[in-house]
Amino acid sequence: MNKQMRQYDVCVIGGGPGGIAAALSAARGGAKVLLVEKNGCMGGNLVIGLPLLGYLDKDGRQVTAGIAQELVDALTARNATYGHRWCPLHNSVTLYDHEQLKIILFEKLLEAKVDMLLHTELTRVNVDDGHIDSVTVFGKGWEIEVSAKIFIDGTGDGDLAYMAGARYEKGQDNCGKMQPPTLMCTVRGVELEKLWKFVEDDPEQMVWGSTVEMKEGYNADFFRASPNHVFVGLRKLFGQLREQGELPVDRDTLIYINSLVPGEVHLNCTRHLGVDGSDIIDLTRAEIEGHLQLPKLVECLRKHVPGFENAYLTQIYPFIGIRESRRFNGISTLKADSIIAGEIPEDSIGLGSYIIDIHDGGGAGTIVKKVPPYGLPYGVTVSADIDNLMLTGRCVSVDSVVMSSLRVMPTCMVLGEGAGTAAAMAVKKKILPADVNVKQLRKKLVENGVLMAPVEKKD
Repeated sequence: MNKQMRQYDVCVIGGGPGGIAAALSAARGGAKVLLVEKNGCMGGNLVIGLPLLGYLDKDGRQVTAGIAQELVDALTARNATYGHRWCPLHNSVTLYDHEQLKIILFEKLLEAKVDMLLHTELTRVNVDDGHIDSVTVFGKGWEIEVSAKIFIDGTGDGDLAYMAGARYEKGQDNCGKMQPPTLMCTVRGVELEKLWKFVEDDPEQMVWGSTVEMKEGYNADFFRASPNHVFVGLRKLFGQLREQGELPVDRDTLIYINSLVPGEVHLNCTRHLGVDGSDIIDLTRAEIEGHLQLPKLVECLRKHVPGFENAYLTQIYPFIGIRESRRFNGISTLKADSIIAGEIPEDSIGLGSYIIDIHDGGGAGTIVKKVPPYGLPYGVTVSADIDNLMLTGRCVSVDSVVMSSLRVMPTCMVLGEGAGTAAAMAVKKKILPADVNVKQLRKKLVENGVLMAPVEKKD
């Protein structure tokens, strides 16, 4: 076995949306940074067919910028995104070319002089009296021990924090179950105009239950007006198919994310109940289930859904998308009442504004509630148990309702940028993350383009 030791100012575990933003901002702040990722590219959920949600609030005002906007600007320069579009259901949708983003992420990280390790898993966390001395990562017969002043958990499931012994919670407050994950896929040969004509002729196909809050105008005309959209509908048809035993997924609607390629869509349709994404046994079962369900789903769509008669499967993404797992205790915790009231406290490091979006863990359906822009307190990124551990992404210190809103990727990037900027400041001043001057942190974030208040729409 090859063994190696490395030393850094900041070590980020996980190269998803939050981890990338944390690594970039820490390096740009002057820290020597290592970013460790288990896959062969950076991006995590950014590169599995999903859209970017949450740049605009329910009234169409921009609330997310900074590094999250920088990536969209880079995509725009390559004609690889449609930009932001207001949506009656999702508040906003931003579609983009996922393969181009993979390239952009490497370019940005190299430019910032971030050291990277790919195909590398975290295997051990060495903790002494509430402080991480080092971590051990492993890949291809290489065991590398990494020491750092500050560690940032960008794994989504909080694997670093879990292995460090930090306290956490899991599951939806009312039942303890977790939102089901989805394995994404791409299909081609779709004639969307036929689908839009179908829902136009039968408006009941776009009627949702009483648990879903939506503004007017989410209809065939909206989809026709721009390719920049996500379709969620066919509740009536899917209900009939479920009753007939012909629907191979535990889902009450068809969800497709339109693609920049004509005739291609990304399907967000499998749903795996009773799965804990932080449990390797559950995770294995869900991945297998998803792969077996997707061909059956495509065949079902070909048979029953107008526009999908000639659809064919072209790609199954390399890992399942997890909506919910561990949430770790921070020095402060953001709770549902605060985001419903739209509170923006003075220690906010950015804003969230995506809908409360809870996929019921028991399969009953989806709860959608719109909220005003709300603040993301710095303390949700700072571990209450491990003094040099920071958190980013959906494992930060929030309740399950808040997690259902801030789990979207642009908001995770806002959290990561705040955590990474703070980590660089702490290293420079030789202090712990909990001792960072939040007023100075906010000033730095604003200078870097992070929004602390919504940007009013231009007439």
